[in-house]
Amino acid sequence: MPDLFSPKQLAEYLQLSQRTVYRLLERGDLPAVKVGGQWRFRKSAVDEWLDVGMQRLDHDTLHALETDDESRAAIPTLSDLLTPENARIAVPAGSRDDVVRAFVDKVHLPEGVPADLVAERVLERERLCTTAMSGGVALLHTTRSLPRVLKASDLVAMGRVASPVEFGALDGSRTDLLVLMLARSERVQLGLLAKLTRLCQEPGFLAALRGAASAEAVVTLVRETASRVFESAL
Repeated sequence: MPDLFSPKQLAEYLQLSQRTVYRLLERGDLPAVKVGGQWRFRKSAVDEWLDVGMQRLDHDTLHALETDDESRAAIPTLSDLLTPENARIAVPAGSRDDVVRAFVDKVHLPEGVPADLVAERVLERERLCTTAMSGGVALLHTTRSLPRVLKASDLVAMGRVASPVEFGALDGSRTDLLVLMLARSERVQLGLLAKLTRLCQEPGFLAALRGAASAEAVVTLVRETASRVFESAL
């Protein structure tokens, strides 16, 4: 695999349309350099952007990823992936690492994947850069530098910490909502992370998530909010 991608090669790597790559480039979101008057993208910089920069994107950029013509059909809906058993997991308070381990240990994982392996991969990602956002939510996922823990499945799980904990959010806020995203491919990871980031930015969503009285209420909230946010944008 080349270290420098052309726009076409980057589109193939991210499994997006070239149109979306140029839209991201025009907004200044993608790390790029000009070589001989042509745009080129260094793989290491793109990987860092995927791991660190995705959660800082604005609504317009997230919309470009959500509605990409070539990737949309391959991205499962959030309501398809969030089952009641993984929708309202109670997590005891503690340190960041303890909270992550306790949360993952309660998640119903497919494919017989050990919870301790998933937790360690998630914590490796947190040590790279926090996934905590403003609003008290962390979008947990694994680092891209190691093989994916799921091979044939995708998963979303949500949990609530008994009391907010220090998670390293850039705005200094504490975290009490945890969302775990495990994807089987680059395309699914990029699409799900864009969708989850956008969903958590929707006014009132996180407050409603905290106030949900049951796992079924969480699933309904996610389904209805995602339908309103994403389908109205098509």
